[in-house]
Amino acid sequence: MSSCTLTILAKPCPSCPWRVNRDATDIPNFDLSLAEGLANCCPDTRNMGPDFGASMFACHQSKDGAEVACAGWMATVGHRHPGVRLAVAMGRLDASALRPGTGWPDLHQNYQQVLEKLRATDPAAELN
Repeated sequence: MSSCTLTILAKPCPSCPWRVNRDATDIPNFDLSLAEGLANCCPDTRNMGPDFGASMFACHQSKDGAEVACAGWMATVGHRHPGVRLAVAMGRLDASALRPGTGWPDLHQNYQQVLEKLRATDPAAELN
């Protein structure tokens, strides 16, 4: 996912984990360990980071090898990612991608909220 492109999606996909009204059961082939690994793409609980060179948060509907950045992530915390800030500064990404568009669904404010929801609704947890 570190090589995902900064293609701007029109809005979060219907099963985007950043959407307040979606959870792990809405994400096809949901894998909690993959979701937890994406925390390094986002600011931490102190609102610090991510590190320069951190991977970008790809949309889960991206094709392997042709990943695109998640619209929900981009509009919520993308401005905190050094690679995104650099892309805006270099004119490779319009800053309008860093805020929700008109008619967008409600989004979580941070990835800690997203992960809390995903952990609580992980279908695999019910099997244990």
